[in-house]
Amino acid sequence: MMSKNSAIVQSYFEAVAKGDFETVGNLFADDLVWNQPGKGIQSGIYKGKEEVFAHLGNFMKWSNGTFAIDEIEYITDNGNLVTASIHFKAEQGKEKLSMKGVDLLKIENEKIQEVWLFSEKIEDEDDFWNKVSK
Repeated sequence: MMSKNSAIVQSYFEAVAKGDFETVGNLFADDLVWNQPGKGIQSGIYKGKEEVFAHLGNFMKWSNGTFAIDEIEYITDNGNLVTASIHFKAEQGKEKLSMKGVDLLKIENEKIQEVWLFSEKIEDEDDFWNKVSK
């Protein structure tokens, strides 16, 4: 049986897959912190729902709407920390991105409070976003 915190994260991924950003927003804490890895244009720390939604919107804009988390291998938790092993993809023109990642989410008061992302090949991801964002 899935824990309450893992179920929150599962609901988040389901809402993202459906494009249900009202639900995504309801699952995020108002003072959410998003830690995006790497040294590319997409990298950095984003604070609050407005910054995070703008950041995620850039992925869709830069990839012409193709960015997707297309596989969730598993979701598991250790207290208020939940991890998901995922696969994500995006493309624009001849440029293609396809790799595994691990998302670590901190749940507080039944909301996603902080997110840390880990990419399988961060240099390749940086290169993709740097090319397509121009």
